[in-house]
Amino acid sequence: MPTLEVIRLSFPGGLHVGTHSVTLEASGACIPSDTLFAALVDAYRRAGGDPADWIQSFPRVQMIQAGPKPAEDRWEHIPAEAPFLITTAFPYAGTVYFFPMPVALQNFFDARLLKENRKNISRIRYVSRGILQRILQGERLDTWLFPADPKQEPTTGVALQGGAFWLTLEECAQLPQHFLYDKQCKNGRPLRTLRQQPVFKNEQVPRVTVSRITSASEIFHAGRVSFAPGCGLWFGVQWRSPDAPLGQTTFRSAMEQLLTLLGDDGLGGERTAGYGAFRWQRASEPLVLPDPVPGAPALLLSRYHPRQAELPEVLTSDRAFYTLTPVGGWLRTWDAAVQRRRRLWLVSEGSVIPGVEPSPWGDVVDVRPVYRNPGSVSWLDHPVWRYGLALAVGIREVIQ
Repeated sequence: MPTLEVIRLSFPGGLHVGTHSVTLEASGACIPSDTLFAALVDAYRRAGGDPADWIQSFPRVQMIQAGPKPAEDRWEHIPAEAPFLITTAFPYAGTVYFFPMPVALQNFFDARLLKENRKNISRIRYVSRGILQRILQGERLDTWLFPADPKQEPTTGVALQGGAFWLTLEECAQLPQHFLYDKQCKNGRPLRTLRQQPVFKNEQVPRVTVSRITSASEIFHAGRVSFAPGCGLWFGVQWRSPDAPLGQTTFRSAMEQLLTLLGDDGLGGERTAGYGAFRWQRASEPLVLPDPVPGAPALLLSRYHPRQAELPEVLTSDRAFYTLTPVGGWLRTWDAAVQRRRRLWLVSEGSVIPGVEPSPWGDVVDVRPVYRNPGSVSWLDHPVWRYGLALAVGIREVIQ
């Protein structure tokens, strides 16, 4: 079974994670696995390491020659055994860890219930470990759904943040104390009121830019995710070869050093305004989840870029339920000006795909920009890597 070392991140100054919006006003609440990996590689270089030493341990696809047209580009697949796999960073509240809601809703609910409660069910973005275990065991979730009427006291399932978070009644004891008690309710709040309790808030913060020429000020807004006390983000690390050498150290030791460095530097955007700085700690107990079985459904906890050998079966199977997300944006390098990365399509977290062999699935992709016009900006002299290795857990067939 995959054993995940849980890394907890708390963000006292908030967080800004770019989305597909063209403005700064929107911010995501999670940190995707490819963003985490890129931040680790960048921090490793800033700490004096050679990114080539880091990346050589991961299966990857690298462009070796650009052709006149994209179809004529030459690529090289380099196999390797990854020393670790990581999940996307998802929210936590207290010691309740949340996971992405699976895409295939129709597989877990009765058709009539799904029709009657589609609005409430469609709001769910994250499920707790208790709900996830029932999903992985192939159980129907009808009896575990929180009441459709927000005034009704829950008996099995409980909602947070307007129904975006779903957990079991027993897990409520693991929530932060201020979720359950306040000065006006010495005996504890009714559990139905938890539906209005936010784990995080997505705010628009006013900022000012000043013209260098006229000194005129102009207001703009930037999105910021602020977490409630006792809440933050967590991600899991599945160690495959923790003692694999990396320069003068090991990958496990390097991970700890880089997380400390990133905690000061920050993750995401708007770091000069204080966003993204975090404190990290390792949870006392790991998460143990079921292994994916070849050919059987598997739930993705990270983004995934299928290798050529894994296509098209992994996406065309009748057991595949997935969403795709385009990943673009800007790259930062010490060797050239800021430039746009090539866009890459990844299978999103929460997608259900058939298990494939061998592990690890997917690859790490070179997304450095390609300029095909004569006289345009020259190529970067180093790759720009985007993580697309899958960390998945097995799901049993749903019991009808």
